[in-house]
Amino acid sequence: MKSLFKQNIFTILTKCLVIILPFYVLIKVFFEHKLGIPKFGFFIKEFIIVLLFLSMIYEFYKVKKLPKFELLDYLIFAYFWYWIFITLFNWLWLNSLLYWARYDYMFFVVFLIFRHSKQFLEINTNKLLTIFIYSASISLLFSILIKFRIWEDALLLFWFTDYISNWTFNWNIPTYHWLENSWIKRFQWILDWPSAMWFFLILYSYVFVFLQKKKSEFYVFLFGILLFILLILTYSRSALLWVWTSFWILFLFNIKTIYKHYKSHLIYLIIFWIIFTWIFWIIYKEKIKNIVFRTSSTKGHFDRMEIWIDRFLEKPLWSWLAESGPAYRSIYPDKQTKEDEQYYIPESWFVQQLTEWWIIYFTLFLSVFWIILTKLYTRTKTIFALLLAILVMNIFLHIFEATYLSILLFIFIWLFISKNYD
Repeated sequence: MKSLFKQNIFTILTKCLVIILPFYVLIKVFFEHKLGIPKFGFFIKEFIIVLLFLSMIYEFYKVKKLPKFELLDYLIFAYFWYWIFITLFNWLWLNSLLYWARYDYMFFVVFLIFRHSKQFLEINTNKLLTIFIYSASISLLFSILIKFRIWEDALLLFWFTDYISNWTFNWNIPTYHWLENSWIKRFQWILDWPSAMWFFLILYSYVFVFLQKKKSEFYVFLFGILLFILLILTYSRSALLWVWTSFWILFLFNIKTIYKHYKSHLIYLIIFWIIFTWIFWIIYKEKIKNIVFRTSSTKGHFDRMEIWIDRFLEKPLWSWLAESGPAYRSIYPDKQTKEDEQYYIPESWFVQQLTEWWIIYFTLFLSVFWIILTKLYTRTKTIFALLLAILVMNIFLHIFEATYLSILLFIFIWLFISKNYD
């Protein structure tokens, strides 16, 4: 293997991204709020991605070749150019373009870069994934120490804000989020919200399992239990939905293999689930109704869905660029009142796509993911289940807005697709 300094720039930048992104929020908050360097987060992600793109062009120039495009590329390009047309048609300019690209298109840019640059990556896929596991493990260990040993107040040293009960736009990131009416601190790691925590745990756990040559080893089972407990401590109902969705996808598509090689593990899993449920009930029986149903949160989701159905009926063709979702928060910060947020944040990535861009854009979005899922299914059903479960979560959340994690996800997706694994 070549030494670090003998590898091309594209490989070095890729390794930097994989190492840095698990610590992205901590680094961003420290440099922006503690040291007062504005927009430092852009330099951690977006600037490196621009350098990746330029290094890809340079590599193609050296080999005197052009990338070959297929249907998947053309669908993503159509997705992009349809956005350009609507933007110009509605006289929306730089601010809207930048924030839309950051939240709604950045992961597709990363996907295209690695889709056409796999031949320039001078590191084995498994070794790159191992680098991610090492970096993410250090980050996760630090988070566990903060949660269970040092306490969240330690994050104040990195300029996280003191407990404010929940995330608020334009505030510093809180040290933790709480569960409404229960005074329960949700485990959010050194990230910015609990849902990002479970997104990270999903990505981390699947990559970890994928890298194990003997997946039936008992330590893999125990490690999975640890990650599951951490996932539960985020108190995310969407995360639990992901667990069940992912489990049944893997089970149904691999029923013969699972029964043959993991029969004893299923028995252990059932026993663990019974014991865990019993302990959870004993600890939280007085709060279980609020933990599961969360009256105000559930009502909020249904109210927003009703609002967005009305919005779609009002403008069935489109509602213009960045009229909702994460990008809207950054473009129109003055409208981020509690009442306005219900109108502009639909709590669903799919509803957002449908309302802003109508059927054409929504169809392009679904078509791209259908092809990606089809390709993943033929390579590795483990990662196929991972992506499908995350898409299920996006029905109820804007989870792709955690761009530092969606970038990692889409780097790995093409690395899995581009190589046949055992």
